[in-house]
Amino acid sequence: MAMSTLRYQALGPLLSGEGSRAFIGLEVSSDGRATPVVLVWVPEEANKDPQLLSRIRRETEHAAKLEHPHIVKVHGFASLDEGHARVVEFADGESLRKILDVAKKLPLPIAARIVIDAAVGTHYAHVAGNDDGSPLVHGDIRPETLLISFLGITKITGYGALQFAPREMGGLRVRGRRIHTAPEQIIGGREAVTLPTDVYLLGLTLLECLIGEVPFLQEADFDEAVLTRPLPLLPPELVPEELAEVLRKACAKRAPDRYSTPLALKEAIERAVNTVATHEELASYLKSLFPDSDAARSARRQAIDAGIADFVRRQWAERPVTPAPVAVPVSAPAPIVSAIPSFPRTEPKPAIRPIEIHPDPPDPAVKSNAGWFMLIGAAVACVGLWWFVSATPAPVLPALGAADASTVAKTEVFDAGAVAAVPAGSRDASADPDDELAPLVNGTAATDAGSTAAAATLAVAPDATLTLDVTPAVEVLEDGKSLGKTPLKLTFKPGRHVLQLINKPLGVATSRTYNFDSGENAKDDIKIGKGTVVVSAPEGAVIFIDGIRRGVAPVKELSVYEGRHNILVNVGKAKWTESFSIAADRTVSFNVEMQ
Repeated sequence: MAMSTLRYQALGPLLSGEGSRAFIGLEVSSDGRATPVVLVWVPEEANKDPQLLSRIRRETEHAAKLEHPHIVKVHGFASLDEGHARVVEFADGESLRKILDVAKKLPLPIAARIVIDAAVGTHYAHVAGNDDGSPLVHGDIRPETLLISFLGITKITGYGALQFAPREMGGLRVRGRRIHTAPEQIIGGREAVTLPTDVYLLGLTLLECLIGEVPFLQEADFDEAVLTRPLPLLPPELVPEELAEVLRKACAKRAPDRYSTPLALKEAIERAVNTVATHEELASYLKSLFPDSDAARSARRQAIDAGIADFVRRQWAERPVTPAPVAVPVSAPAPIVSAIPSFPRTEPKPAIRPIEIHPDPPDPAVKSNAGWFMLIGAAVACVGLWWFVSATPAPVLPALGAADASTVAKTEVFDAGAVAAVPAGSRDASADPDDELAPLVNGTAATDAGSTAAAATLAVAPDATLTLDVTPAVEVLEDGKSLGKTPLKLTFKPGRHVLQLINKPLGVATSRTYNFDSGENAKDDIKIGKGTVVVSAPEGAVIFIDGIRRGVAPVKELSVYEGRHNILVNVGKAKWTESFSIAADRTVSFNVEMQ
């Protein structure tokens, strides 16, 4: 069986913060699948330095080996027309820095959950290690490198990006980054980072989340204060004394005085904090700060939808098409945009149906007048037809060149990499041109020249129907309202609809987005994919996923449906548990250590 090849397409800026080189992109496979990814562009100077570019590639390839729910997955290194880029997972969310910019300070349960998850991911990277067996130290953990997804999962970014980070002479961190720096980094730069360095940075991040600022930032000599001054007294109303003691140890000046591992720091935080937020509570908190209407979030969604729509339109246009027996030419001015896709032509339906007249048998008495009656009737019909046509507003046609303006490709938006193309009839010419199919140009939605059809506006648009079958069977919800269990035949108003597909016993929690035309009859057969869970746990540990016993360690790979799950590992009275999300054909790994 031939292997699928991949190519990448940049869509627009990720809008993740000032100075970011991250773009939203699509990973397109030769078998017709499109998946959103993030492209992190290599600095311009690296493109001109073959040795530096080679080091970046090696770092990226090593980081791609990391598989953990609390680490942003690195897919690999790509060469595009626009330059070289690291390809990483698109985990829809916001950086901790943006969250702090909005909230200033975080509630203790929320802050604790974020740093606990980050500590788990950091500990995994330490254990996974470098190629030479040494711990893989991040060395740059700060609010800018922690991503909180809208599912409430904290993910560490930046693994494999050490060569990207700017630095001063002698390898020291530039001043803009030095406010999140351990004492040994101020003295020795990058070469001085050790495992306790990440412990310090995690503690400092939790401290900033709670009090809203980094200690010593107002000091005249910030570096000297970090090296010699103890942490200031922390306000007890924000930081309980037991937790303050944890932070003082995590941020000790000497590395040997800190917690030995991020896992030890995690456990100390859990003992000091009475209540740690769940992932669901973190997700709700994040959505309260960044609702669906948030400008950056909406722009990212539009960019992805537009990219998927363009991809599907091209797939639809390139499909084999049997020529229609009658071609109806459409004249239009020269196209304004050179990259408009060519759509398949179909014969438009007549706007007015012909009327069939079935007269009664002729009466012999009036036979001589039949010709006059027919002439008068024809004249009345022509006047009526002229009045109807003149009273109907003419539709506005975009500049489509040789493309038939009555035909447009219909998109079914992806989930977890699955994309399907469904043909559609004519779109209403009065539809909003800035809908989810409009491409993003420099962060601004622009009208898609291929998304307007030459159809007259109807007073009442007929509903669309969707015949939906899902394997395994799921409950279908829209806006939290249950529509029933599959298989289903559903009716929708024309427009965009997001359907949630839920099967709690199997852990299925995914969604599909549809864009329906007036009167459309659509059909979709969905097969929910599976991912793989790899668990490294002490021998004899019992492993449960979603409350179902899946085996005793050591176990082989475990297969689970895409969606959100909970894993529980028991060894005697000791328990280890974690929530995670997984996509189809992806792998997540857990390294369970119990004391």
